[in-house]
Amino acid sequence: AELAWSPAEQLALQGLRWLPAAMALLYAAGLWDADSWVLSTWAKMLGTDFVRQPMAEAYVAAFSFAGWIILFSLLDALPLERFRIVPFSSDSKPAHISLMAMLAILGVFGAIGTPFGSMGPLAVVLVLTAVALSTGTVDLFRADTELMTYTIRSVITFLVYIGAIQAIHFFREPKPSNLGSISFAQLVAELVAGLFAYDFLFSILHFGMHKLGPYASDHRQHHQLSGFSGRVIALDTVNHGLMDGSLQVLVNIFVQNLALFGGPKHKLSRFLHNVVVTGLLVESHAGYDGFWSSHRLFPWVLGGAKRHLAHHHHGKKYYQQFFLYLDDLLFSRLS
Repeated sequence: AELAWSPAEQLALQGLRWLPAAMALLYAAGLWDADSWVLSTWAKMLGTDFVRQPMAEAYVAAFSFAGWIILFSLLDALPLERFRIVPFSSDSKPAHISLMAMLAILGVFGAIGTPFGSMGPLAVVLVLTAVALSTGTVDLFRADTELMTYTIRSVITFLVYIGAIQAIHFFREPKPSNLGSISFAQLVAELVAGLFAYDFLFSILHFGMHKLGPYASDHRQHHQLSGFSGRVIALDTVNHGLMDGSLQVLVNIFVQNLALFGGPKHKLSRFLHNVVVTGLLVESHAGYDGFWSSHRLFPWVLGGAKRHLAHHHHGKKYYQQFFLYLDDLLFSRLS
């Protein structure tokens, strides 16, 4: 059913929808010096040790996933039922899981001292421990072993990803990326091209995994609903089998190394690609139908949570990750 938008929500929807076009027009007309802003931002980033680390992109991807999942898990705890595709008043369990998972992950990073040193992560661990004790997270986990199992699996997925990228770098040096100057136009072009390439390649693999049957691919794990929620949640974005997750990572590595414009992709574009891809993936699982949702902002381009939750519920349609054209022109006919 269509939501009855308030005037403020309608205004916010239209403002967010037309903001990219307005920015592009101002930039093209020379009324907004976006190039200077991009160059200034990049110069500041390049002055840090983090950017030049071989594992920097992997860390950005992993912690972007974590950040988006935490955001939507916190939203689940708020009374936002009217903005949810699957109605529920509020659910704090995803937030509790996110809290315990970050406790474990930051504890590991604090122990090994990479890439943030030891003091920072361990200080955050102390704060999160106090939050977990004061908000009843520890008691909740003691009473529900499924939450603990799900959390452990999420933490293992995070650490295995980081470890796998580290192992790849051990056997093969990462290809050099462009660290020079970059314009706003180049940043946008490389970002959009990367999104289309990732979506095209993995959507075909995704369709193929479904056609192999439930026992020929470990993708079936991704479609299993947890007993504690009974619905798809943001955390389920990274709830997948080894083959499924490996294919996603390999496709992303391949896309990041495509020389789409005659040379290596700029490092800033690669960072932004990981932030946006993880955001779109998590949003499509979180199940929100708000004025900020991608399928509301650009319904003629993006499927968002509306299509992806329909895919999880039915499993025989809407295989494309972000966009619409493969589902509408190809997969719907092949199905």
